[in-house]
Amino acid sequence: MSSILDQVVQVGVESTYGTAVAPTRAFEAKADAWSRDVEFIESVGFRRDMQTIRSDRHDTISLGASGSIEVDVADKGLGLLLQHALGTAVAPAQQGATAAYLQTHSTDDTGPTGSYSVQVSRVDSGGTLRTFTYEGSTITGFNIAQELGSATSMTFNFDAETEQTSTAEATPAYVASADPFVYTEATMEIDDSAVTNFTSFTLEGDLGMKTDRRFLAGSATKSQPKRIAVPSYTGTISGEFADLTNFNKFINGTTFKLEFVVTKGTAIAGSYYPYFHVTIPVAKFTGSTPVASLDDMTSIELPYVALDNGSDAAVQITYMSTDTSF
Repeated sequence: MSSILDQVVQVGVESTYGTAVAPTRAFEAKADAWSRDVEFIESVGFRRDMQTIRSDRHDTISLGASGSIEVDVADKGLGLLLQHALGTAVAPAQQGATAAYLQTHSTDDTGPTGSYSVQVSRVDSGGTLRTFTYEGSTITGFNIAQELGSATSMTFNFDAETEQTSTAEATPAYVASADPFVYTEATMEIDDSAVTNFTSFTLEGDLGMKTDRRFLAGSATKSQPKRIAVPSYTGTISGEFADLTNFNKFINGTTFKLEFVVTKGTAIAGSYYPYFHVTIPVAKFTGSTPVASLDDMTSIELPYVALDNGSDAAVQITYMSTDTSF
């Protein structure tokens, strides 16, 4: 008999959108946020003795599903999800003939083109594990967050072509000895200079994908999401109000380079350390004014937006690990 401790989230990269593949990696997801999307079509007309909508005039249409996977960012194993999260992915490149490999993920003008099969195994009240498979799962957005007292987290938002329960559960395969990055390993830079007064960092990406590409083609099956809107990459950094430097960037509309990086203290080899590095070449603060308090330090919350400088990726994530492939 299974218990809630046997529930699992697994992912595999599809070769063809909507054609399920066996998952190749299990992730320690923080929550179950997947659900079927449906619509109901009702037909009502003049009919004698009708008490309410007739059962044969009430149709249920499956529109696919949506969900998200939230994980703590670990020092290995995240590349499978990052691969189709931003737009462009460069496979892990070996560093100096060592066990260190660097992968690079960048936003572009097209958006993600790959898709996943996601399996979520849920235990019912009788102790039976029920496996739900989400075929054609395409990433439509993401969130990166770092708070004091927490691990670095990343959430991937998905749109799925369909949800089904006919595929058997794959045997979960977890990345061995993966260690999450934590807040004491995090640093931030503005214009290549370290800043030490901030206590949180967030980055939210909306990839501008159209998820309801359905046609009059004899079914509700939809085509893979594609970009139809200008993506937005926004976030907030907050902390103690140290001086007027960053406030003046806000009121003067000054752009700047923003970086967030978490780095493990033990090297893979030589000078190569595991890290997760977010670079925003051009950012601009969109608020706000410092706030004084009678029982705490004066604080400031600075929302920002990432902009396109015409040459660099608006957002880039570099990930150093021992992973030789995504």
